[in-house]
Amino acid sequence: MSTPLRILIVDDTALYRKILADAFAQIEGVQVAASVASGPLALGRLAAEPIDLVLLDIFMPEMNGPEVLERIRRDFPRVVVVMVSGATGADAAITINALSNGALDFIPKPQTASFSEGMSRLRGQLQDVVRLVRIRKLVAAPQPGQSPARPSGPAPQVPALPRRRTLPPASLDLLLVGVSTGGPRTLQEILPAIPADFRLPVLIVQHMPPIFTRTLAEQLTRMTAIPVAEAAHGDLVRPGRMLIAPGGRHLELHRNSDGALCAQLSDTPPVNSCRPAVDVLFQSAARCSLRGVISLILTGMGDDGANGVAALKAAVPTWSIAQDEATSVIFGMPQAVIRRELDDEILPLSAIAGRIAELARTRN
Repeated sequence: MSTPLRILIVDDTALYRKILADAFAQIEGVQVAASVASGPLALGRLAAEPIDLVLLDIFMPEMNGPEVLERIRRDFPRVVVVMVSGATGADAAITINALSNGALDFIPKPQTASFSEGMSRLRGQLQDVVRLVRIRKLVAAPQPGQSPARPSGPAPQVPALPRRRTLPPASLDLLLVGVSTGGPRTLQEILPAIPADFRLPVLIVQHMPPIFTRTLAEQLTRMTAIPVAEAAHGDLVRPGRMLIAPGGRHLELHRNSDGALCAQLSDTPPVNSCRPAVDVLFQSAARCSLRGVISLILTGMGDDGANGVAALKAAVPTWSIAQDEATSVIFGMPQAVIRRELDDEILPLSAIAGRIAELARTRN
């Protein structure tokens, strides 16, 4: 039997420490090593015993969550930190900053009126966190300078589709981006490097709950030459603007009565356990009679986006870029595209912005 993951819960509220511990008790292969009420106590535990995962509250006395995160990243860099966040705007802003400063992910505190429903949702979120930590422990990072290898193992059986284009499409109408775990930090590296004269509209799906996507858009727009906004129903999709799917709603691309591209939001069921889902956006774009598209699949767990890229390639001239393994926080989503041989390029994070700017500049 494998060694259980050792968990440290850090929250100044005794009730919430108990709720988290009770939720973990129902997840196989984990052990709550300790539950403490402050940052200094957490740092002491980390120095005294091996810990794999820290669940870290944001607002605490003595040291707040971001301060504790900074110390953990400095002194215990192998320990995974996941933030535990409320659903207010202030919490969301601090959480997005924490994700940019080394936290792997976050879970929102339960907001439902039903205790049983809240516990069920919390257990599901914690199970996802445990899967993330196990993936990071099992997958060895490539050595510096090593070319990223294609994933081994059999590829899923899928309909025959164009393997790769020899050249990007002659004309491009759109840049579509799908990203999940590790997304805020990744987007903060890519989007500010896109020049102000970038000629393609940009639509982004980042897996996040409500409020957090709006906060992410606000933080990104302070860093970028092109404004980033949370998409609203009916927004025109045009150059000079980047739209991000709002948390909890699917973003789709349609043509209005004038034939112009516009955003539509829907509350249809989750796809790949996600709403918003990358597949929903990409598949809707495949129905819009576009001249050409760049699809960009970035870091994230799972395979959301692969079916969408397949739909695009079957219907629209598409140049498919996948982030490489070495620079992905979690390689699941890019790997799913690569395994299905839907990629045209595999690029490290540092090369992505320059490449998409070059593609847009050299195409009509």
